[in-house]
Amino acid sequence: MRQVFLRYTRQSVIYITYQLFGKLPSVYYKPYSTSEGLNLSDLDRKWRRKWQADQKSKTQPKFTTRTQTDGDRDCPKKYILPMFPYPSGDLHLGHLRVYTISDVLARFYRMSGFEVIHPIGWDAFGLPAENAAIDRGIDPKTWTKKNIDNMKTQLENMNGHWDWDREFATCDPSFYKHTQKLFTLLHKNGLAYQAESLVNYDPIDQTVLANEQVDINGYSWRSGAKVEKRTLKQWFLRISEYRQELLDGLKFLKKEQLWPQRVLAMQENWLGKSSGAQVKFPIIANDSKSYHSIEVFTTRLDTLFGVQFLALAPTHPMVENLARTNPKLQAFLDSVPNLSQDSKVGYELSGFKAVNPLSYQKSIPESYKDHLPIFVAPYVLGDYGYGAVMGVPGHDVRDYAFWQHNRSTEPVRCVITEALDQTTKSSKELPFTHHGFLTSKCGPYSTMSTAEATGKILAVLLSNGHGSSVENWRLRDWLVSRQRYWGTPIPIVHCNKCGPIAVPDDELPVELPPVAAHWGNKETGNPLENASDWVNTKCPSCGSPAKRETDTMDTFVDSSWYFLRFLDPSNVTEFLSLDTAKNNLPVDIYVGGIEHAILHLLYARFIYKFMSDTFLNSSVTDATREPFKVLLAQGMVHGKTYTDPRSGQFLKPSEVNLTEMGKPLMASGQIANVSFEKMSKSKHNGVDPNICREKYGTDALRAHILFQAPITEILEWHEDKIVGVVRWLRRLYDFINSEQEIWIRVNSFGNKSNHCARDLLTEAIQILESKTIEANPIKDVDDSRERDKIIGNMVSALETDLESIKKLWRAVQGTIVKVTNSYDKTHALNTVVSDLMTLTNTITESPCGKKGTDKILTGQITINQIFIFWSLRELIKMMAPITPAFAEECWMLLDTKTLKTSNHACDSLDLPDSVFSQPFPRVDGTFDLLTPATQPCAVQINGRLKLVVEIPPLPENLNSSEIERWITNKILDTAEGRQKLMCETHSVDKLEKLDSEKRFLSNFDIRTARRIIVVKKGKTVNYVM
Repeated sequence: MRQVFLRYTRQSVIYITYQLFGKLPSVYYKPYSTSEGLNLSDLDRKWRRKWQADQKSKTQPKFTTRTQTDGDRDCPKKYILPMFPYPSGDLHLGHLRVYTISDVLARFYRMSGFEVIHPIGWDAFGLPAENAAIDRGIDPKTWTKKNIDNMKTQLENMNGHWDWDREFATCDPSFYKHTQKLFTLLHKNGLAYQAESLVNYDPIDQTVLANEQVDINGYSWRSGAKVEKRTLKQWFLRISEYRQELLDGLKFLKKEQLWPQRVLAMQENWLGKSSGAQVKFPIIANDSKSYHSIEVFTTRLDTLFGVQFLALAPTHPMVENLARTNPKLQAFLDSVPNLSQDSKVGYELSGFKAVNPLSYQKSIPESYKDHLPIFVAPYVLGDYGYGAVMGVPGHDVRDYAFWQHNRSTEPVRCVITEALDQTTKSSKELPFTHHGFLTSKCGPYSTMSTAEATGKILAVLLSNGHGSSVENWRLRDWLVSRQRYWGTPIPIVHCNKCGPIAVPDDELPVELPPVAAHWGNKETGNPLENASDWVNTKCPSCGSPAKRETDTMDTFVDSSWYFLRFLDPSNVTEFLSLDTAKNNLPVDIYVGGIEHAILHLLYARFIYKFMSDTFLNSSVTDATREPFKVLLAQGMVHGKTYTDPRSGQFLKPSEVNLTEMGKPLMASGQIANVSFEKMSKSKHNGVDPNICREKYGTDALRAHILFQAPITEILEWHEDKIVGVVRWLRRLYDFINSEQEIWIRVNSFGNKSNHCARDLLTEAIQILESKTIEANPIKDVDDSRERDKIIGNMVSALETDLESIKKLWRAVQGTIVKVTNSYDKTHALNTVVSDLMTLTNTITESPCGKKGTDKILTGQITINQIFIFWSLRELIKMMAPITPAFAEECWMLLDTKTLKTSNHACDSLDLPDSVFSQPFPRVDGTFDLLTPATQPCAVQINGRLKLVVEIPPLPENLNSSEIERWITNKILDTAEGRQKLMCETHSVDKLEKLDSEKRFLSNFDIRTARRIIVVKKGKTVNYVM
């Protein structure tokens, strides 16, 4: 039975006309409105309560992962994953940006009929939690749990729709049990090994740091301590075994344009494959002992004539051997950790010289046969190439700087020039690092190009055993050992008899032991080393006394596979079921910050390829074996930053007077410098998203974040610009809210007649063409007299308003096309907001929305009101992914509860009155039918715009001359065209020749143009006079 509630317009008490065949929903909320207008923050709270109540009323999870048995269902899957956050305590704007992007896309695909997987979890291990625990004297688990609870509330407050039933934290033993299982699987396959390595050691945090965690001056990026170099026994993962496959995968991603080019370039550079030559430099020593030749790797064999020294890494075997008997050399090596990574300091190995291998050729000039000094140089990396470089100051930037520092009085040798007829470079132009031609001083190789000389020199080196063609990689095996507590314990037991033995799967997880006293005393270091009850155990192989490994894993190991676990988080025995993997992998869209473009993505790709070879095996059907199909690397959020122009000191906003527009004044009266920089506490430019959310509303904040910049670019945060988004939302809300009685009547009419816009427009045009009412689309009105009345009124209305209706609905259909493409293909979410704003203006300013009583169709409903209603309905559905609470409110105000729910919304458990139970708008095929009667035409004279007039669309099947005549006639048919583009229109009565009109008079007559250029189907025409 239909129940009707009448709506009265008083602001304090709001009743809604609610038409529903059946019963009312169990939870009913009134639309929010006050005398001050729309309050978006209150609206957020209202709809979050409703969503939470809806979720509590459900007895089953909203989403089920597809398995082998249900993989053939009609709904396609879409796995959308944002990079999970580290629970630092509060979400910042960068978090809000990435999670808004993923939530918007997830909501769009869900409305488009996809079975969407959109999980969230917590990257909960790591050094910050351990340091916080020491500072506060509490267990890191307690600190982490508190932060997770706080950030979860903040995530819910951003109006996101997450699969909370998939939530986990990497510090949960139920998760890191499988991380340990992954490690033992790698160990079993020979890809996890232990070796001594010279590492970066932070003496304050007492842990190993990756090279990326050490700044250019040799200080820890986190603690600020001077980093030490120590030789420790560490665990590594042999990622180098997959380096070629990792490189090949990038080629596929580049070809398909699925990842940003800059990310692909960064990954490719990190892999660092280079083809070059191994060159052996014989050694001459004063002690008459025999030494192995020093081997170097080079990609510039053409510069071999320019070698003036050799440089060895401090860890080169020859250097380490000599240091045992050379106290001065050892003292230098001891000082190396205190030097910056780009230090130009060197130690010359006296008594040792190197010989250029080309000097053995008789045709080589004597000047190139001089023996070469050998230096120990900190800028040479021991783990790249052979730990040695041939120094070519004339053609390498680092070599040039080193030579200037250590042999500044000796000239730099230049052996490559840009052109054949060019003289050698002056000292001011060095080093010359490009390819070119060898100089006339290079003996038999003179005037050869770089490519030709490289081939010739390599052939000579091959023939005398001094060189060979080789490939080199920058990528090194992944060091995963960390000397800290708060991480996944490495599941290895050290036995004196058996060596390192992996803990069996049935004994996993190896859980972290409680060490309350360590935190209570605020002690530093790794407490696992002193947890004797935990450390001392039995060998899983022989049963003898053994000790557990006390290092924990790099947190990158957790994040290298977490996306697999989200698909089957409750699986106790396996990473995930193979059926689930087969039907849901890979991740369709991966969203995260550009700062993770190298290491995290590289490690995740490596682990996925390894898992594809082992556990997943045949479950991975994608031949590329890439874990993430599409990568959206969003840019950072930068805040407005004020600095003192004299000292460069960062200023707090409270230290700057901002009352005068554009002039941030300091107390001294000087104008502060203003820039946009990465947000940080030290720069006083951070923004609390919680304050913005309460001030403007979550939906306005979401829309503003998307609107301000393309998602891949840096977002410069302008809080003052968010008011534009708020005005947009309020304007639309007021337009809908003020016409409640109309929407009730229109909705009632729609439910009776079962119309759609396509049928109505098609039949309406036919009616106007034939002037008969038999062709009308009204089929469900039983009373023939009522039917005739409706038809007659409709035809009458359409005769006067068809063009405005066509223009409105064409705008709706065009927006659907653009917005769908932006959501689905280009992910240009900033243009989605822009297009929706434009459509809002079109609807609210359309002549169809003007009130009138002369176009009544039936029951006080006009044909215009029907199309305004339909347009608003499509607009709100397109807005819903971006502004979910606002869309829900407007959807309810439109009184659309009795509309049918989506017939392709997979597994939707939303209540039928929710906008998210509706399908995302699709074009109805009327766009071409709605060709406007006129179009703007920009008229240019000799390339300069003179005026814009409205003319009919250009007819089809006209030749060039016919187009020129037709468009000229149509332009001159307009009053403005005749006045400004025909000379004879200048004969105006002298009394009417006002100064204000003189500028409109023209000496041009477009009928006499020498050439006419028509472009854009008549939207622009240029007359060449």
